[in-house]
Amino acid sequence: MKKLIAYGFSLLLVVTVMTPASAHSMKSLEKQLYDTEKYFQPFNKEAPDFTLQDADRKTISLADLRGKVVIVHFIYTNCPDVCPLHAERIAEIQEMINLTPMRDLVQFITITTDPKNDTPEVMRSYGKAHGLDTVNWMFLTSGSDNLATTRQLVERFGHKFTKSDDGYQVHSVVTHVIDKQGRWRANFHGLKFQPVNFVQFVNALTNDFHEANEQQDQGIWEKLRSMF
Repeated sequence: MKKLIAYGFSLLLVVTVMTPASAHSMKSLEKQLYDTEKYFQPFNKEAPDFTLQDADRKTISLADLRGKVVIVHFIYTNCPDVCPLHAERIAEIQEMINLTPMRDLVQFITITTDPKNDTPEVMRSYGKAHGLDTVNWMFLTSGSDNLATTRQLVERFGHKFTKSDDGYQVHSVVTHVIDKQGRWRANFHGLKFQPVNFVQFVNALTNDFHEANEQQDQGIWEKLRSMF
C-alpha cells in the first residue's frame, strides 16, 4: 500500500514539477506551510559554508553543490535512538523525490558529529542500512584529525550535539534546506513533519519559484495531501 501511495504521489508530482513556476509564489508557499506545517521554519540567508570529506576522502564543499537544492542533516552512527529514525525519514523523502525529475536537482547530505568513530567504512555501510540511495546522497566527515569541525558547523546551523557522561550525544533533530544559490531557506524540526510538505517546498526551490506575490493554484497539492 505504501508503495502504491508513493507511486501515485510521484505521478502527481511529475505533473507539478513540469508546470510553470508562476503557479505559486515563494512567499505565499512559505505562508501556507507556516500556517499548516508546525515543524516548518523558513529562512532566507547565506548558509554556513563547509568543506568536508566523503567516504572516499574526496573533498566536498557547499560551493561545489551550487545549482542543486541541498538537504543537510547531522547524526552520529552510534546514536541509539533518533539518528537512525532521522536517516530513515530522509530516505523516505529521497525516495519520493527520486521518482520525479527533481532527482538530478537535489543533493542529500548526512554529516557526522562523531568523526573519530564514524570511519569511511562505517559511513559506507550506514546509507545502505537505512535505505539511502548514493545516486544523490553522500555522508560527510571532517576526518579524525579535525574532531571539532562538524560540532562547530552544527552550532553555525543553530543547534548542538553535546556529549553526556555516558558517551552519547544529546541533540535536537533538524533537517536543513539550502537553495541552488547556497542560501539557507528552511528548517524542518523533528520527525513529525509531513513529507509531502517537505517535498512541496523542495519542488518550489528546484523550480526557482518567484518571490513576488502571484496567484496560487493549490488543487494539485490538495490531491497530494488527501493521499496521506
